[in-house]
Amino acid sequence: MPSDFSAANVPSVPGLPGRSAPLDTSLVLVSPENIAFEYRLAGPAPRALAFLIDLLLLGLLALAAGLFVGFVGQGSLAGFYLAGLFFLWWGGNAAVEVLANGQTPGKRALGIRVVSHDGLSINVSQSILRNLLRAVDLAPPLFPGVVSMVVTPRLQRLGDLASGTIVVVDRRAADAAPPVVDNGPNFIADMVPAGFVPPLALVEALADYVGRRRVLGPARRQEVAAIAAARLVAAWGTPPARDDDALLCAVYERATSEPAR
Repeated sequence: MPSDFSAANVPSVPGLPGRSAPLDTSLVLVSPENIAFEYRLAGPAPRALAFLIDLLLLGLLALAAGLFVGFVGQGSLAGFYLAGLFFLWWGGNAAVEVLANGQTPGKRALGIRVVSHDGLSINVSQSILRNLLRAVDLAPPLFPGVVSMVVTPRLQRLGDLASGTIVVVDRRAADAAPPVVDNGPNFIADMVPAGFVPPLALVEALADYVGRRRVLGPARRQEVAAIAAARLVAAWGTPPARDDDALLCAVYERATSEPAR
């Protein structure tokens, strides 16, 4: 079967021949102990949704406390109630982030967390500072925190820049992605021509993809895999695959499992 899929068709990083461009917003941080941590930055959308979840929980807690004070009917508790609201708004998220390793309930629900700029857990002063500056980040009408996330390479709002923190995708949540090899039928693997020998550049690109796909969501994996899968099926003269991600994994498995010729 004809094949014109060559190394020239594989996107590469300038100055690094044979290496594919990095997927998504991945970041490698080196701690003071010379330990490397690889993260994927969390974008504005999941961060905003996490904030709304935290805000909703805070509102429900304040409502429940207000109903309790009203039911007891003791005016002396009103002062404690107002003091509690002040602490929850200005220090509640900071306390939870420190105690829960950088995660509020909203961040945990969205699978993201706050870490220090060197990849380590945040400390008390960092968490307090970034939460105090949230009022500046959300100041209308410009919302400088949103603007800062758009223009900074690490998607940091002003509170993150001041405290030296970043918000990343939780690696434990990313590790829950399904494995590469499925136990279902082999109709995807059968699409790979028996005599197809992928070029070395393609094998390296597929190895990079397979290594990184665990941190991608199902929709994002299909989006990224569709680019290379379309070129493969066009070169083979076969219909498009129903699962582009599985097709790339099958090609990689075929390339790495066959003995060298």
